[in-house]
Amino acid sequence: MKCITEIHDRSETISVLENLSKTGYRYVVRDKESEWLSCYSLKPKKYQDTESWGYVNPDVEGVKMAYPFKNHDVTEINWSNRSAKLITDFLDKQ
Repeated sequence: MKCITEIHDRSETISVLENLSKTGYRYVVRDKESEWLSCYSLKPKKYQDTESWGYVNPDVEGVKMAYPFKNHDVTEINWSNRSAKLITDFLDKQ
């Protein structure tokens, strides 16, 4: 999948998340006060000290690099979420 850096349209965001889900990404999050959504293949941990999400062990077999893209349309995915959002759960509500 081609790397995308910024998405201005909610429907395009949904399309990108659908494609990422098909390639093994399962979770989507947003760091505190960030303009970027980040997708992860394994459930990321919320790190309060750095106000960011990340893998507990990035060396686990099958882990993919985080896939970030700039987005302002999807406001329901934000730092105040207690846990990482499953991409499929988000898509089911669209």
